[in-house]
Amino acid sequence: MQNNSPSVVHVESPQTAISAHSTTGHFSFVSPNPPLGTPNTHIFGSQATSIFPVSQGLTSTQVVPSRTVCSAVDIGLITWDQASVWFQSFFSGSHYLVPIFCERTDTVESVSSRSAFLFDAIVSIGCRAEEGLSSSIYHRLQSRLREHLTNVLINTLSPPSLEIIQAITVMASYSENGFTLVAIALRFALNMGMPDTVEQLMTKISKRSLEVSAEEKELYRIARVWYGICNLELFFSLDGGKLPGITLGTSPRRIRALVNHRERTAVDVRLLSQVELNIIRSNAYNNIVNQYGASILAENESLLRSTIHDTTVELALWLEEWTAIISTKPDLYHASVALSNIRIQYEWALITLHLKALSDSGIENIAIMNDFQRGMVYTAKEAAVRHLHHILHASSSPRLPIEASDQEQHPDQPSTYLTTFKWTMDYVWAKCAFSVLLVLKLALLLRDPPSDLILLLRDAHKVLEALKKITVGHIAYFQILQVSIEKCESALKEYMTEREREGGMDGLGEGEVVGDGEKDFQGYAPTEFVFEWDFPGLNLRHMPLGWQELFIDLDNVF
Repeated sequence: MQNNSPSVVHVESPQTAISAHSTTGHFSFVSPNPPLGTPNTHIFGSQATSIFPVSQGLTSTQVVPSRTVCSAVDIGLITWDQASVWFQSFFSGSHYLVPIFCERTDTVESVSSRSAFLFDAIVSIGCRAEEGLSSSIYHRLQSRLREHLTNVLINTLSPPSLEIIQAITVMASYSENGFTLVAIALRFALNMGMPDTVEQLMTKISKRSLEVSAEEKELYRIARVWYGICNLELFFSLDGGKLPGITLGTSPRRIRALVNHRERTAVDVRLLSQVELNIIRSNAYNNIVNQYGASILAENESLLRSTIHDTTVELALWLEEWTAIISTKPDLYHASVALSNIRIQYEWALITLHLKALSDSGIENIAIMNDFQRGMVYTAKEAAVRHLHHILHASSSPRLPIEASDQEQHPDQPSTYLTTFKWTMDYVWAKCAFSVLLVLKLALLLRDPPSDLILLLRDAHKVLEALKKITVGHIAYFQILQVSIEKCESALKEYMTEREREGGMDGLGEGEVVGDGEKDFQGYAPTEFVFEWDFPGLNLRHMPLGWQELFIDLDNVF
């Protein structure tokens, strides 16, 4: 979507598309207010950063003060020592997944003095990582967060602060109601004029000499939160079955300006790389839907080829440029971890790009696909194989980052990526379980040699064993991973037994009868991937048919 404004945010709904060039000018529910980021007190004083002044009017309905102005420590739910440990745990892993904080300033003392809601949200996720999803103290902290949120939503006299938006974003990242919560955070952010804040920051960056003022530091802090919310919304939208509800009208140059800013942290680099990647993915998805739809006409296939080619080039350039950016950073540990993550994200983008394009064609049976469609499945499978490799062999060894991709991880060294699952959210668990199921299924559907499938199963077992050590209670996705491996093994054993009976063949044949084990594996579609996520590719199958069977089992052809 093009616009003459240098930075445009479009908020979309099924009925309307609102262009927010200036939030104060285009949102009628925003009253006149001082510049965004004007603090009531010092940034890290006892009060939170307030973006709107408290309403001066009186209402006929009195809002009863809530005890949620106190933290979980204040009311005796947990001790300060527990809170400190869990707060530190959050900043040992979760802050990479919710990259809206700065470790230099968001200390336990600072956050606890600014916002009880944000403090409890951070402590709650740290407790989840250390004590597990099923722990009673975690559930009590979650109940406490619901009290905080309820108080915010019904208290119209005091507009949400930046810290409250951060707290809701943290909740959204780790909640089954993430879609709804991130929408609330996005609404509050738009009400408060965060897009205008980014414009103010860009103006200051373009005119600044050398010194960074306190005001500019505060603007960067708010911009970090804005992009963190938008990135989370894009993740949920792109893989959650709906078109993105927001379109960021930014550019790589603007993102580079933030990367090169003095306030930038190692976590910011990861956030900004993800923002740029998700913009590429979002643009591609929109083009696929608008140009291709469910039609399989030749002219539409030509448009689809062009979209796939252009997006693949964009993704390759994204990987190359961000590899160079990350490799120049002095912190080798953070650089190595970041490089592993962008490779995993790159392969995921390739997988979903090709399978999303294929799913909109309406063709599910690989046996009747044309060369172009079959080629997209093959490309997705190869990307899925590399994705599995990167997940299993991601290392944080302090080697030269530029050489990290060319060096093999020591067999006894655990995957850095998998060890972070102690802090990870359901979305990442779902992606991991799905990616393993997908690579096994695609290898079988494309009739890869049994020896290749055996190697993939070996790696899948390694992922399973590594995740057994993560005891935070993600039972559903762990079971999906386990069942996927078992069903694939059953299908492979059935095939190899049949081949031995027939004298043996080197590969899975194109025209053989599909056995019961393979039918069971092909039809395996966990409900989580049907109702909670919209990862493409699970509907694919291989149903070889002779001309006589076309009249008998027509429903299975497509």
